[in-house]
Amino acid sequence: MTVYDALEKRHVMPRAWDDWADYRRAWSDWIIAHCKWDTSILIVGAGACNDYDLEHFTKFFGKVLLLDMDEASMQEAKKRVPVAHRDKIQLFTGDFLGITPQAYQEFCRKIQEEINHRGKLTDITELAQMALLLVEKLYADAKKNREKLTLPQADYVAVSGVHSQVNHMLPWIWQAYMQALGQREEMIFQRISQENARIMHEMNDKLLAAAGQKLFVAAEKARVGVPGGVEGAWQALEDLKKRAEVPIADSKKFAWGYDLRQNMIYEMEGLVADTRNRYEENKIGGTFYAQNIRSTN
Repeated sequence: MTVYDALEKRHVMPRAWDDWADYRRAWSDWIIAHCKWDTSILIVGAGACNDYDLEHFTKFFGKVLLLDMDEASMQEAKKRVPVAHRDKIQLFTGDFLGITPQAYQEFCRKIQEEINHRGKLTDITELAQMALLLVEKLYADAKKNREKLTLPQADYVAVSGVHSQVNHMLPWIWQAYMQALGQREEMIFQRISQENARIMHEMNDKLLAAAGQKLFVAAEKARVGVPGGVEGAWQALEDLKKRAEVPIADSKKFAWGYDLRQNMIYEMEGLVADTRNRYEENKIGGTFYAQNIRSTN
């Protein structure tokens, strides 16, 4: 088992449905208040929809599209909806970053091999320089992969707490190795932050292109009690706000009790981007899907 495999288990949040109840209600109600009845909505990074009132959505919207890398989680979300409304839900799989589990595992194996030579006597600067070459290769391959990604179109698109998760695995892995060595090196973190600016711009481009009427974004402005911004999230919010061609129609702050037992609470900034003019200018007709998105029903 690699460091990646161990860290991947941290994505499992068994208490999320209960912990996120207040946020789920506030976020879902805010979205619906800005939408028209019997339209369509695409939920990006849907997972098990612990942060969306999917049953309410299926009663309000004519069609609900879910997109995530994890099909099993989306199936779990679908099971929470009464049978009579499940036919409104369509599932799609896709990846906004483009780094495969195998690529992460290979990255970890190469780092671990280097550490095995000298253990805690490993020079962290030399290790970071080697790791940086691997990171550059990962990002170059990932860019090619995600260029194929085109989202299904809908009247509305919603994404919550996803921008911060797209490129979070590499810093997790590097942090784990630094803790094991008892040393600190910022080079990898700085490179990841630079890449986040590019990835979040590309991601926002795709989200905006998919939304016929409005795009709803909720991203972590800060973690309560912890100084500094949240990587991925702050770049995404900054990118959306500076787009002159996409007016921000509304904004709101939400409290997201991510893990109440560890007192992990995030201040979420919600934005509504009006995409109507952009959609009409760029519309080429029809709905289409890229090769790495698969519809599952």
